[in-house]
Amino acid sequence: MADEKTRHKDGFSTASLGKNTHMHVFIDTNILLSFFHYSSDELDALNDVFASHEHGSATVHLTEQVIDEFHRNREVKIKDALKRFKDIKLSAQMPSFLKGYEEYGEIRQLSSEIQQKQKSILEKVNVDIFAKNLVADRLIKDIFDRPDVISTTQEVFSTASMRMAIGNPPGKNNSIGDAINWVLLLNSVPDGQNLHVISADGDFYSTLNEKQCHPFLNDEWHEKKGSTLYTYRTLSDFMKEHFDGIAFSFDNNKESLIDDLADTGSFAMTHSLIAKLEEYSYFSVKEVKKILSAAEENGQFGDIISDYDVSDFLNRIAVPHIGSLSEDSHKEMLQNVINEQRERPE
Repeated sequence: MADEKTRHKDGFSTASLGKNTHMHVFIDTNILLSFFHYSSDELDALNDVFASHEHGSATVHLTEQVIDEFHRNREVKIKDALKRFKDIKLSAQMPSFLKGYEEYGEIRQLSSEIQQKQKSILEKVNVDIFAKNLVADRLIKDIFDRPDVISTTQEVFSTASMRMAIGNPPGKNNSIGDAINWVLLLNSVPDGQNLHVISADGDFYSTLNEKQCHPFLNDEWHEKKGSTLYTYRTLSDFMKEHFDGIAFSFDNNKESLIDDLADTGSFAMTHSLIAKLEEYSYFSVKEVKKILSAAEENGQFGDIISDYDVSDFLNRIAVPHIGSLSEDSHKEMLQNVINEQRERPE
């Protein structure tokens, strides 16, 4: 678990997330799986929450149960999302009396091009699905590789089984997973600390008011932990309420290294700078944009983005932010990085 007073080498302070100096957060499996389906949440938000854990401003409690549930259900979510995408009618169905108009042929042509694009993206994504190389896969793998995953013990299983047997939430349809996670949270969150649960599972919410947490769970948490339970149906709901967008403080050394990328005069110097920047685990969207602009403007950097060390660096710190980038040239650069990673010989 991260200590409340922890400071990272890049200058992060524990007092920058919301009004509390430290938060205890649980992200349910259904939230992680939503990134393989239709969701308004962005991977950047997930990255920010877990970066907050790494830097000490929040403790994100990750359970073995969540990891197992994720691996069991990943393909189911992807299969359903692909089916819905394939079912979208991309061919233009038009009445024959429109044939006399100039736009008719243009619409038919555009329809054909869109169908080809759909076929092309499906071919690429199918390869990455089975290789577990989707952007979400790579980020979540890093999250799951954490050393502090909370294991399910026989004692926890027995306690969760008793909860289900006597009818205490959370839990439904004879599924014990939610109960296991709840028992683990009761055990792992320190007394007196509030808990923020991010879950789309109705078992965590009131039947009378779906925006409020389940009264039984709220009372139990207050009684046993002496603190408050908060619930959020989406990651974005949680972020809007608590994440101030500047959770990572200014770091002179890191900024200096990024500035040097724009001015580097040799490939060797670029490789050296990348090696030093690899020591930093987190890069904000603003920093990523600055790095990509440096690669765009300086050939001593941009010409070697396919070199393994540079490609690996950009894949780690920039690709997860691709959805937040506005410059097409930056997106194209990262697509080249993604292609290099995909085509790299094993």
